[in-house]
Amino acid sequence: MPCSPPLANESRHPVDMAARPAFTDLPAEILEAVFLHLDAHSLLAVSQANKPLQALTAASPLLWRHLCQTRFTTWDPRHNIAAKYRGPLSHVDWRALFVARVQAGAHTKALLNRIVATQHERIRNINTIAAYGYDVRETLLDECACPDHVDDVLARRFYARAVLERIHRELAIKVWRDLSEGTNVPLEKALAAYDVFARIGPDVDTDVIAADLDHLAHAVLQRHPDFPSMHARTQASTLASFLRDQDYRGVPDTSFCALRNSFIGLVLRSPTHESLPLISVAIYCAVARRLGLDARPCGFLFHVYTLVYAPKNYNLDGEYKPTSSSSLDSMYLDPFRSSDEVRQGDLRRLLRDTSVPPAEHASFLADTTTREMVLRTARNIMNSVQTIRQTEAAMTGLQPSWSTTQPDMDNAFYATIWVMLLLESSDDSSHLPLTSTSRRRQYLPYLLEHFQTHFPWDVSLLSRYALPLFANLPERHRLVQFAQRMNQLDATRKPVLRRTARTQHVRFHVGQLFRHKRYGYEGVITGWNVACEEDEEWILTMDVDGLPQGRNQAFYHVL
Repeated sequence: MPCSPPLANESRHPVDMAARPAFTDLPAEILEAVFLHLDAHSLLAVSQANKPLQALTAASPLLWRHLCQTRFTTWDPRHNIAAKYRGPLSHVDWRALFVARVQAGAHTKALLNRIVATQHERIRNINTIAAYGYDVRETLLDECACPDHVDDVLARRFYARAVLERIHRELAIKVWRDLSEGTNVPLEKALAAYDVFARIGPDVDTDVIAADLDHLAHAVLQRHPDFPSMHARTQASTLASFLRDQDYRGVPDTSFCALRNSFIGLVLRSPTHESLPLISVAIYCAVARRLGLDARPCGFLFHVYTLVYAPKNYNLDGEYKPTSSSSLDSMYLDPFRSSDEVRQGDLRRLLRDTSVPPAEHASFLADTTTREMVLRTARNIMNSVQTIRQTEAAMTGLQPSWSTTQPDMDNAFYATIWVMLLLESSDDSSHLPLTSTSRRRQYLPYLLEHFQTHFPWDVSLLSRYALPLFANLPERHRLVQFAQRMNQLDATRKPVLRRTARTQHVRFHVGQLFRHKRYGYEGVITGWNVACEEDEEWILTMDVDGLPQGRNQAFYHVL
């Protein structure tokens, strides 16, 4: 049979596959550019294809830094991640950092599974997760939003939130502890610690709040490009007008006591920016500092003003004024009410009208410390919580007072106790050595009560931050015993109480949802007793014996 002639597109010679260029023959920088488009799992799969690719991916800090930046949005402060991103690539083992973050997330999920599955060592496991800090924040936020179809959805969401709140509380306590020890903490960070303590969510972070303030300062320069060349008086009024144009106009009297008005992070993110005078002044001062304007809070009687200082050797109108005096020209503003200057004479008249002795006028007219502003915020929060509780006691059918965007009332009050313990007791201005000790003793019972009622897993915070405040005092020994007892109870396995013949008539189970047949309300069963275990007075008052089976039937604890 004759051979057919070769087709036009058919090669006359066999193809040498080995002679073709391989993917790994591409320059390293080209491969890195390709790999930058891969996620972590895909990059890991590529690295296992052969040894050259494995060596390239392992030795490329650019790839692992990119993964750290794109995979994780929050980092614990101990990493100082912003400085690492700005620094040279070779100064950080980015691959090890990425692997450590992934392992922390996996360990957190495993520990959360144990916390949900058993009561044994629950406090220990919560504190183990909390030691990772913000490195596991995203993992816990995902668990807080786990799907409804998950078998243990309620318990998983509850404990994920509990651990995240525990992490937030320690970060806030560290800020206030640093402030009490004399560290120069920016006012907005010290106030943002209240947000961190009492709220959770992706936007609850001191760095996020700082970024919001940076954005405000940038917006001022965009609208007023000549702002840096203005003299101090014009800068002060221009900034006040700008903030009021952005709806930073304080709060109406009808919602003055609303709890959210004391949280700087909520005020910055809310559409109306309603706030108390203290928060209005704090925002003004924080933005002013970013613009190079020296503005400080003035803790006046029953109000907070802003004191704006002129640069050294100049007055507020920009005129050169050499002087050997250390005092600076200054002016007062009330950004809560207007953008107009407040005259010192009017403030002195207010002090006289309220019977403040003239010798004390100077202290009310001077700028105040960050510590005093934080304490003043604590008192504002206490007043708001008290108002809310009085209102709830007088009304029924109220909606829950917390959400992921609003401050939790119990957490907010708990924060004020920590602030009072750490900051107010450190005030030795009275020169009385026993004053700080008596104040610590005054706040300790409230701290322990709140701790036992709501936050038993805060035992490590008690040991780490409260115990040092009671050195050489009788309370220290009792606190040590209390912490040891809590840890011992946590390490003791709880007996499993199984249903027996005596409990066969207990029809419903813990966690079961129901709608009441007579009253129509919905609830969830949180516990039960085989018979009524209340005292005789309660039984008679509720006419329990008038029920078909009287007191010898199952009684349920419901939420």
